[in-house]
This record gives sequence, C-alpha cells and structure tokens, in this order.
Amino acid sequence: MNKSKIVMLSIVVLAALICRWAPAARADDQQEISDLEHKVAIVTTPDEAKKYWDSGDDVVLFDIMGPPREFAGQKALHDHMEEFAGFKDVKVDFLELKVISDGKLALARSVQRVTGKGADGKLFDSTFRVTDVWRKTNGQWRLIHVHVSYPVDMKTGKADTASQM
Repeated sequence: MNKSKIVMLSIVVLAALICRWAPAARADDQQEISDLEHKVAIVTTPDEAKKYWDSGDDVVLFDIMGPPREFAGQKALHDHMEEFAGFKDVKVDFLELKVISDGKLALARSVQRVTGKGADGKLFDSTFRVTDVWRKTNGQWRLIHVHVSYPVDMKTGKADTASQM
C-alpha cells in the first residue's frame, strides 16, 4: 500500500470514529443538562442556586419577577434568590424540555408548571417558559443566562400564568 492510501485510510477511520463518538457525547450532554434542569428548578435558596451558576459576574437572569428587568452578576442573583427563601413543598412538572448541546454550550428550553407554598403560606400555581444557557467550564456545566417568561395576551396586556400552550 502506498503512503497516500495509508493516509486516506487513516483519515476515513478517524472520521468514522469521531462520528461514532460525537452523538454519544451530545446524548450524554443532553441527559446531564436535563438532570441539572430538574435540580435547579426546585432551588429555593441562594446557596443552593450558587452551585448551578457560573462564578463570573457576566451571568444574567431575566425573571418574571421584577422590577428590575434583569438581575446581572453574582450579587444581584444572590439578592434575588433571597425572595424565594421560605418557599415550601415546591414541585415542578416539566410539560416540555428540549436540550441542544455542542459540548461547550448548551441551550435548554422548557415549559414548567410550578406549585407550592410561598413564605406567607399561600398556595401558588404557575406555568411559564424558561430558556437556560449552560457553559461547560473545567468539565462542569454552569448557567450563564436564564430567561423566564409568560405568554402575554396582546389584546389585554395580561400574562397567561396558566398557559398550557
């Protein structure tokens, strides 16, 4: 076999191996992100939340609760999460969850129904959309951006907090 055929055969074998392993890696990422999504959805304290967020100050949360319009940086996230302290019996049902990953960044979009009791003891029941952006750093997936929203009826200007979409 001449040198060019050996090189070509090597490239074909390498490409086949990469194609074989890449889908498995993406599937592993999808499962890992899905597991993380289920864990982070029930977090009710800043210390719990910190485990899932990237440590940099470029992190951002666009939440349904406000003002302000956004919570940017570690301090803002921590202070905002204090508002959830005392929530009890939080249960999250994922009505839909899709995960896309390239191994470095992942996007998870979901529709979640959250029920429980607020710190005041009142029951709450809300269905909303969530888009999370995860970045893999040092082998760990961490949130860098979260966007939570309700669909809005443009005729009335009111949010649909029970939407089944």
